Amino acid sequence: MKKWLAILTSLILCAGLLGGCGGGGDSTAAGGSQAAGNESRTEAEGQTSAEGQAGGSSTAAYNLRFAYTLATDHDLSKAFEQFAADVLAATDGNVQITTFPAGSLGTQPENLESVMLGSLDMCYADTSMLVTYVPEYTLINLPWLITSFETADEIFYESGIVDELDAILAEKMNMTNIGWVYQGFRAFCTTMPLTGKADCQGVKLRSPETQIYLDTFSMMGFTPTVITWTEAYTAMQSGVVDGVDTVKSSIDSYGFYEIGKYVWNSNHMFSSVGIVMNNNVLAGLPQEYQQAIKDCWANVSKQFNQDVKDQDAYYIDRFEELGATVTYTADEAEFRDTFHDYWYESAEANGYKELLDDMMAIVEKH
Repeated sequence: MKKWLAILTSLILCAGLLGGCGGGGDSTAAGGSQAAGNESRTEAEGQTSAEGQAGGSSTAAYNLRFAYTLATDHDLSKAFEQFAADVLAATDGNVQITTFPAGSLGTQPENLESVMLGSLDMCYADTSMLVTYVPEYTLINLPWLITSFETADEIFYESGIVDELDAILAEKMNMTNIGWVYQGFRAFCTTMPLTGKADCQGVKLRSPETQIYLDTFSMMGFTPTVITWTEAYTAMQSGVVDGVDTVKSSIDSYGFYEIGKYVWNSNHMFSSVGIVMNNNVLAGLPQEYQQAIKDCWANVSKQFNQDVKDQDAYYIDRFEELGATVTYTADEAEFRDTFHDYWYESAEANGYKELLDDMMAIVEKH
């Protein structure tokens, strides 16, 4: 606890003196861009829902600021905008959410620190990025563990495992998870075909500055190279790296298949993201509005999750139609054996051994 208080004090001092000391790490590990959309949406302007633009922002009883780092044309960005519009309608115009997309309020680590300190009301959060602050979230980002949507559904919505992680988030970071949503399974897009560990040896792979990614790629045989997401395409195009790891929708939307030509449908990690909100801000709203925010996001995320499931096979077909070669893992057991000890070592180090046991029971069942 003393160590955490010291860290929190440092963050507060850093935020006050420098306007936020975050900046390391990946702005959007699950795919997205700070650059796209910055020209059309400034920090001062933000973006309100269609109803809000018609006059809701000046009459709303509660005005909330919501920042995210994804490009404005990303599917998840559209879901965020729908959520904001639904909240306005559900509260009869009394809760106005102004969105700040495409990194206009900073990187994801900066946004998370701002929400924790209360200078920002809510933001987008990638569970793999939260590992930096709440190591227990490593559990749902462990490589080669969640390999089916059926497993993910039970872990996220039926088991109570994620609820326990969210309780730690609320205590450690002063923020509440409004709800997680799927971005699906991650894949590799590279300049050479890959199907197993032998193929990965020495391949330069772009990586976020997050330990779980660095560990995963190194143990698979890659040479991970830390590069921000906004520079990933250029780095691959110029040969600085041989490939990238991201969700399939981002391989498509950012055009990596055009320069990589090979997509390894590895499903090596499961990507989940969501919306987090400052505890005090949420508690300051009337109970009915708190519930409206949670219900509106639950409705949007339910449909989004189904779309992600439906589109998983679609992207594989699309890559092939666009001229890319799709490969598959030759031996999944090879990677499960590689990471088995890592799963348990991580659990021991980060204090979630019992939760891992619960999760393994679900994984083995499916």
